[in-house]
Amino acid sequence: MLRPYKNFKLMINYIDRMADALIDTLKYSDSSVAWPETEHVAPDPEIKPEWFYPALQNKDCSEIVAILLYTQQTALYDKEIGDMVLGIGIVEMKHFANIRDTVVALGGTLPQPIDGKNIKLGKDVNDALSINIRSEFDTIKYYRGVKELIKSKSETAITLQAMLDKLIADESLHLRMFLNELNERNGLHLIDDISETLYSEFPLLRISKENQRSIS
Repeated sequence: MLRPYKNFKLMINYIDRMADALIDTLKYSDSSVAWPETEHVAPDPEIKPEWFYPALQNKDCSEIVAILLYTQQTALYDKEIGDMVLGIGIVEMKHFANIRDTVVALGGTLPQPIDGKNIKLGKDVNDALSINIRSEFDTIKYYRGVKELIKSKSETAITLQAMLDKLIADESLHLRMFLNELNERNGLHLIDDISETLYSEFPLLRISKENQRSIS
């Protein structure tokens, strides 16, 4: 007889955490880069809605995969990690909604819902953070690639470039947060093991790493 009440309490606690994460969302979004007004986005013969499909599909750069990943990790690890991934997950929901609306405005077709059962959540905190770092890294590279594809000078193109700038800024913030958390928990050697390509793509990370070595 106590099980329904216990489950209800767990749900209330989760809703409370969701509310707190919503309040703290600004912490997980780069406030120095604003979302553009997108109501004037319209079909443009030089911009293919298919360019944005990977962000809605079961891809390494997918926003929907990030949402499923981070919201499930919330319940698996300690409160510090749980609160961070929940807050970031809510920001990814905003990303997903904006890209979905962009695809529709461009005349595209929304992809079918994905099967999230094969999403890797991590064997432990270190593994989870490493997975998240790779996900953010791949997503930033993808958005940068889409930016390079947009050659049109239309109002739609200008708006989408600004939207991509916002997406890249937020994902870069998430990448830094995950890297910092991994570093604080384990030391620099684990960051070294993630991928040397992180430093070739993000030179400031290498500078930060070398500065920390000189301090330690």
